[in-house]
Amino acid sequence: MDKILITNIQRFSVHDGPGIRTTIFLKGCSIRCPWCSNPENLTPYPQEYSLDGIDGVYGEWYETENLVLECLKDNVYYEGKYNNKKLWNIKKYEDIKNLPGGVTFSGGEPLLQMESLVTVCDLLHCQNIHIAAETSLFVPSDLLDIAIQNIDFFYVDIKIMEPKLCRNIEHGSIDLYKINFDKIMKSGVPVVVRIPVIGGFTDDKQNRFAVKQLIQQYRTSILKIELIKEHSLAIKKYKSLKMETSYRGVDDSLLEIYKFELKDIGIPIEICAV
Repeated sequence: MDKILITNIQRFSVHDGPGIRTTIFLKGCSIRCPWCSNPENLTPYPQEYSLDGIDGVYGEWYETENLVLECLKDNVYYEGKYNNKKLWNIKKYEDIKNLPGGVTFSGGEPLLQMESLVTVCDLLHCQNIHIAAETSLFVPSDLLDIAIQNIDFFYVDIKIMEPKLCRNIEHGSIDLYKINFDKIMKSGVPVVVRIPVIGGFTDDKQNRFAVKQLIQQYRTSILKIELIKEHSLAIKKYKSLKMETSYRGVDDSLLEIYKFELKDIGIPIEICAV
């Protein structure tokens, strides 16, 4: 039986997809963003930690059926106007609010465990439960293909666009990213784009311009843009793992400038700050 490595099951989430969600944080990531807000999810194996005199382990293996049972505990909250799966493939921003709640896979990079998640998706869909995922797209394209066939709604990050900086800072391939971005945008699945605005990494004018160019190419396939303001909520997690963080912070004024720069694309934009 397949097993899935998870660090947390967060119930009654309202920022990880339509409606009320149960967010599953999967462990393991293919890139290494210095600003990561979930550093405990970077490595693909259980990891010991120590914080304020308390020792523990980040990461627990769940059998697929047990994970589904955990999700079904919250089934009473997964309601929406579009409870019929045939209506989930929405094309307009206004229809997001009509989608039901459900389960969201986050991370780390949840698509790295996509092969094991297929059974979970099948069992959840049998219960008519809506499934979302948050992805950086730095994954083998065959895993993305599986995800597109099994997941109903995606949050897709756009981070560093310059190839050398992407490689040196995030340890990612911008070529792979663009291939996957094109694939998911042409798939027809509902997509919300998230742009982390990180001081000293993604906030410069050149990167903002490159992000805008990418979005313009696929503007008819994107439901919404979310500008995610850098925050310092993960500092204790970095400390527990004896890791350093790059937190610098960004001003609200820059978020407003960024929003103005993207406004003429014609996609709804929201600034998301903690």
